[in-house]
Amino acid sequence: MKKTLSLLLLFVMLFSVVSSVVGCQEHVHEFVLSETDSKKATCTEDGIEVKLCSCGEKQETVIPSTGHEMKLSMESKPSCTETGSTDYKCSKCGKMEYNNIEALGHNIEETPSEPSRVRRCLNEGCTECVWNEPGDKHKETLTFHFTKEDEAAIDAKYDQVKALLDAAPKYDPALHAYAETGALADEYKAVDAVHTELYDLVMNAMSQQQLAMVAYYCDMKNTELEETYSYMMDYQTAVIAKFYTLSRPFYDSCYRDFYYYGMTEEEINAFLFDSDAISNPEYTALKERNNAIETEFLALPGSEQGEKLPALYEEFAENNNKMAQLMGYDNYLEYAYENVYGRDYTYEDVAQLAGYVKTHIAPVFNDLYTTFRNLTGYTDEELAIYNSQCTKPFFTNLEGNTTVNDYIDLMAFDSNPDKVITFSDEFNKLMSEGNMFRGDYEGAFVTTIYAPNLPIAYFGKGYDNCFTIIHEFGHYMNEVYSSEIYADGEYSQSYDLLEMHSQGNELLYLCYLEQNKNYPQVANTLIRTYSLVNMFYAAVAGFTVDAFEQAVYLDQYEGTNADTIMADGTITADEYNLLYDSICLDYGIEDALDGYWKYGMTITSPCYYVSYSVSALSVMQLYEVAQTDGFDVAREQYLKLFTYVDEDPAMGMQDILEYAGMLSFTDEKLYSDLGAYFKKK
Repeated sequence: MKKTLSLLLLFVMLFSVVSSVVGCQEHVHEFVLSETDSKKATCTEDGIEVKLCSCGEKQETVIPSTGHEMKLSMESKPSCTETGSTDYKCSKCGKMEYNNIEALGHNIEETPSEPSRVRRCLNEGCTECVWNEPGDKHKETLTFHFTKEDEAAIDAKYDQVKALLDAAPKYDPALHAYAETGALADEYKAVDAVHTELYDLVMNAMSQQQLAMVAYYCDMKNTELEETYSYMMDYQTAVIAKFYTLSRPFYDSCYRDFYYYGMTEEEINAFLFDSDAISNPEYTALKERNNAIETEFLALPGSEQGEKLPALYEEFAENNNKMAQLMGYDNYLEYAYENVYGRDYTYEDVAQLAGYVKTHIAPVFNDLYTTFRNLTGYTDEELAIYNSQCTKPFFTNLEGNTTVNDYIDLMAFDSNPDKVITFSDEFNKLMSEGNMFRGDYEGAFVTTIYAPNLPIAYFGKGYDNCFTIIHEFGHYMNEVYSSEIYADGEYSQSYDLLEMHSQGNELLYLCYLEQNKNYPQVANTLIRTYSLVNMFYAAVAGFTVDAFEQAVYLDQYEGTNADTIMADGTITADEYNLLYDSICLDYGIEDALDGYWKYGMTITSPCYYVSYSVSALSVMQLYEVAQTDGFDVAREQYLKLFTYVDEDPAMGMQDILEYAGMLSFTDEKLYSDLGAYFKKK
């Protein structure tokens, strides 16, 4: 019964299902994209597309990742010192890829086109350059080597000459008159030969003193070099004094007319007076003390020089006055103007010239100085051009090195067919043969080493920009051009003229830059103002320092604050700063030259800097000539400051200026013309 019932129920269920199917339509899915369930493919990850049916059915499809689409975003080429890169960015996802390129490294040329030119990097756009240090052609000649054996040789030769003179008969005009030939002439030749050997030894000692100075300047932290320099300064003083002790023995001996041949009695007496003074132990002691003062000053750190200078200078000036009085002068000013610097004007004359400077030159200097300080608005490119000429070292500065050399290539002497000399040839020799020095001493100078008669140049830290190189090379070229004429000491040149060679070269270089370099206007303005400020600075500062030195050496002053400075009737060290500030007030330039005397030239080069002034004023004419008549005309005028020696080496300063077609610094018209012309600039 149960079994039958179960079968019956199963039948009923099957029937119901069949009836239901037969009674409905079949379901069709309608799939719709589901934004919330789907995920887009990215550059690096697959996506998925999800579709849903209303019945709940789901369809899923994998979308492959697209991969990056990298496009060049930025490219920087490598330089000699910096890496380069190629930067790519995916245009779809923004992913960056950086591909570094190694720095190229410098490609420095093996040899420069000229020894005076730097070896430059040949890679495009690189301004890196390498300086070729000078060779060693003169290394042995210009290396200090003076020993006790050298001193002993001088002593022995001196004793030999002294013994010959002591043994010689006393002078008798009836027996010992000058004669070209004869027994006495032969005796004198033998004595003179020994005396010449002594002279050569003394000159070598003086040369060694110069080399000791250069060695010390190159390495001022070296105490051994400082001691050697100090010793050689004193030794030179002593050996010169010893040499001059022979002047009277020659005069008293039978060789008088031979030794003093060609000199008048007045000239002989003057020479004997000077010889007695120089060989006087008092003179020697004063000179040695001043040597020590100079050495002490140079060894002071820069921060202490200004503080300690007044006390040192007070003693230094007092000693100079005493030495001058031993030489027969009232004060050192008289002695220095006439004997040291070879001027054809006196310190009293400078007072009148100072009036011209105050009226015509100082106001222009003030305007230029103010303009230079207030120059603004220049671009990085313009500032870089200015720096290449006015601040960066010539030795590591491609632009400056190139322009200096290009200018120098234009400078050649052609007035004398027997003297084929060019600036370029001599510049290359200087820079390649080992007679150029660089070092610690903050300054630049040119001098000729006595014994080999060889000019050298020194450029210290901060004193090696293009204008300084040009300045000193003007000095150097005079040493070269005039060496044969002046080597025997028959002629001499005023220091004022020597500074015209250097400052004139600076001004011509400025004119060359303005007329031959296509620099932006603002860069030209920066360079021109810098150069002219320096030139006017030299013109005015030299007069203020000279006025300061006159006040100290004469112990008298009548300018601003004279009542305070001279209150006790004398000028002391603690009044020096007020004295100089007051002089600057008199000139109306107190803001520009405050404390200039503290730079130490009053010790290292006493009574010298007025030469800077009169030479600067003289050669400023060249700038106006170059602007109005052209560079070539100004150059020919400048070169005549050298070539006058071919006409007459005995020319005085006034004649030389006239020969060059230039106004004299004694002529007020020069001052008024310069003031009017540069005021327009």
